[in-house]
Amino acid sequence: MTSILHITPHLGGGVGRVLLGYLTHARENSSFEHNVLCLDSVNDHALGVLQKMKIAVVDNARCDFSMIMKAIANVDVVLMHWWNHPLLYAFLVCESLPPARIVFWSHISGFYPPYVFAPALFAYPDIFVFTTPLSLDVKDVTDAIEAGCTKFRVIWSTGGIDHVASAQPRPHRGFKVGYIGTVDYCKLHRNFLKMSMRVNVPDVHFVVCGGSDEKTIAEEACRLGCAGQFTFSGLVDRISDYLPEFDVFGYPLAPTHYGTCDLALAESMAAGVPPVVLGNRMERHMVEDGVTGVVAETEDDYVLAVEKLYRQPEWRRKLAGNARESARKRFSLETMASQWEAVFNDALNLPKTARQWRGKYCGRDISPAQIFIESLGNYGGAFQRSLDAKSVEERKSADENIKKLAESSPIWRSKTRGTPQHYHGYFTDDPFLARWSNLVAEITRHPAG
Repeated sequence: MTSILHITPHLGGGVGRVLLGYLTHARENSSFEHNVLCLDSVNDHALGVLQKMKIAVVDNARCDFSMIMKAIANVDVVLMHWWNHPLLYAFLVCESLPPARIVFWSHISGFYPPYVFAPALFAYPDIFVFTTPLSLDVKDVTDAIEAGCTKFRVIWSTGGIDHVASAQPRPHRGFKVGYIGTVDYCKLHRNFLKMSMRVNVPDVHFVVCGGSDEKTIAEEACRLGCAGQFTFSGLVDRISDYLPEFDVFGYPLAPTHYGTCDLALAESMAAGVPPVVLGNRMERHMVEDGVTGVVAETEDDYVLAVEKLYRQPEWRRKLAGNARESARKRFSLETMASQWEAVFNDALNLPKTARQWRGKYCGRDISPAQIFIESLGNYGGAFQRSLDAKSVEERKSADENIKKLAESSPIWRSKTRGTPQHYHGYFTDDPFLARWSNLVAEITRHPAG
């Protein structure tokens, strides 16, 4: 049987849902044998699902690189679930791989640093798969295509929609606008509360499901005097318990958010809850304005759209039906699995070849700070200048540029998501990562404006 080895930084969260959903479907409908190797940890839920399916899984594999190399050499195809994670980049940049067929599945859009594509990244695998056609518009991708690169594919990622596809509206009090997903301003629009407060609808109530910063945002709602209009549930086990009572899926995300094919948005559409989103790149690819939902160009338009959906229930029901049908066609596990079968078959027609990173830095002698710079591709200039600084003036100039970059998006202030803090959390002895983390933390404490 043809063997597929999945390598992932960790297994949990959104990527974990996608991979587990795929493996659950593939186990019953595929001729491929799948194994999973995590550089870091596998959460308890994922471990239980994999063990129940009798799929071999290894966690904390970073402790035994010789084992990883043997596993890579012994399988037919290696599928790396890729995003800017310190352990994955350290592995790619520092290690030389034995002959193998390598496929990357990108779980980022690639538009906003630190979640971007490094030029050397595209040279590494045999096939590079995006989770959304959105990524085909990234300049590094279009440049590669113009240069003759033919290894790109697109497969919409999904965790499956069967668990919500049969959802039907459930009677409830008032008009409920629901949000499910990351409750953190690195994903959620910074004016989410103020936009919601402006919605002029009788008995409107906003239900916010998810974490990890929901308590801080709930405290902000208290300071704004609108806490009574909101319910912050925290993480929920079964979104199918919530979606049937949502009249609208209010999903205003930050302009620079990192999403690609948003699972919560796909699930809300599959459940027949019409979404109202802002006109960011990802949302425009997922929601057809006036057909499967509403794409609002401005914050004012977002408020007006929610009000219009309240006043026009027939239009709301029409959008709901269209959204459900669109999600059924695009976001089913069956569709995703069949597309992966085709990619694996394409990969099997290629010879196994050895791999080594082809960036400015590579090999085991480079520092964690240099690995971080590699991960940023064309956005690493300020950090490189900081690394190379020979005087106090040069260092201060580089510091100011790093701060400006950190001010460009709330993502930089995250303790994960490929930020200096994320890298420093794994490589605590690196003095440059410590310095850069402190610079970004300073922006968090004293934001511009």
